Amino acid sequence: MPGTDLTMTTSDGVRIVYDDEGGGSTFLLVHGYDGLRGHWEFQREALLAAGHRVVALDQRGHWASDKPSHGLRMVRLGQDLRELIDLLDLDDVTLVAHSMGVSASLAMFSISGVAPVRRFVAIEQSPKLTNDEHWSWGAQGLGWDNVYDIAYMRAVLGQPELEPPMPEGAAMGMTEETFDHDKVSPLRLDHLVADWRDVLPRISVPTWVVTGRLSPYYDVGGMEWFAAEVPDGRLTVFERSGHSPHVTEAHDFNRQLLDFVDANR
Repeated sequence: MPGTDLTMTTSDGVRIVYDDEGGGSTFLLVHGYDGLRGHWEFQREALLAAGHRVVALDQRGHWASDKPSHGLRMVRLGQDLRELIDLLDLDDVTLVAHSMGVSASLAMFSISGVAPVRRFVAIEQSPKLTNDEHWSWGAQGLGWDNVYDIAYMRAVLGQPELEPPMPEGAAMGMTEETFDHDKVSPLRLDHLVADWRDVLPRISVPTWVVTGRLSPYYDVGGMEWFAAEVPDGRLTVFERSGHSPHVTEAHDFNRQLLDFVDANR
């Protein structure tokens, strides 16, 4: 039954809250760390107006969904996505993910394959965040020497001061009053140390990688690498955006998103 503030219970007993609105081909929207399903408001409006079905969830530990002490790892978030897809019997899915939501999607692909996702949009996320002597396309300034400090919020990730101002009405994420970083820190650590690079060559659907020229976290070269590793990948750099091009340049992003879907039916 379509609606808002719907719930499912995962196989490990966690209540996930989601919205399921509209009709037509399905867009599944997956937010990032400390985000919420309201983060996609600019896309929701445009996609519903274009006659599509929009499904968006609060991932476990976030906003209205349960905040358990178990299952705080990326593979479990990937399984949550799979269980929501199965519950709703989704088909012909365009999966649009931002930041940590990209990693959750890659976790799902790794565990149970890509279908029924037919198109994948990966916004501002490296497949491996922690840099080392063999990898330099992770999050800026993140290495094995400081990963625990960053995971437990004792140090700052990247250069957030570079992020351009957000437009009015943007629901960027949860506040300190509504998000318990300490409780969710195991998830943040697991996210920072995960490595999904081996998944990229196995993504068998058209993939649109999106980044911002002013990203406080990632170098454009790393996003170029991501797109090149996927068999049918392509990259767009939004010149006036940082970590959230779909918010900062929402109108242009939405136009290109619909064009991407139309070109890959």
